[in-house]
Amino acid sequence: RTMGKDKPLGGKAAAAKEAKDKAAVAAAKEKGVEMMEVRHILVEKHAKALEILEILNSGKMAFNETAREHSIDKAGRSGLLGWKRRNELDQDFWAAALEVPEGKYTPEPVRTQYGYHIIKVEARK
Repeated sequence: RTMGKDKPLGGKAAAAKEAKDKAAVAAAKEKGVEMMEVRHILVEKHAKALEILEILNSGKMAFNETAREHSIDKAGRSGLLGWKRRNELDQDFWAAALEVPEGKYTPEPVRTQYGYHIIKVEARK
């Protein structure tokens, strides 16, 4: 059984939610984000990252569970990196995270010097 919030939104509701998410991202960028609380799943291969996105998008596994099972970064439990400032993260990672609404993850893998990330933004300040 799924909770109502997990059901895909249709039509106008989906468009309104997407517009709200985009507006929140734009507002965050404009005011300047000092810190973000982020999680990630890190893998070496692009194909593996795409497989993980498929798992996440299907709803078969939660982000935290997927991170525990698949991420090669074992430093953060459940993929949690915690609160990070811009200078504490790879700039490609930071830039990609800025585009993601809070509570969501990147729709495509993000490549950095460490490999391929799927980044989830928990919060910003």
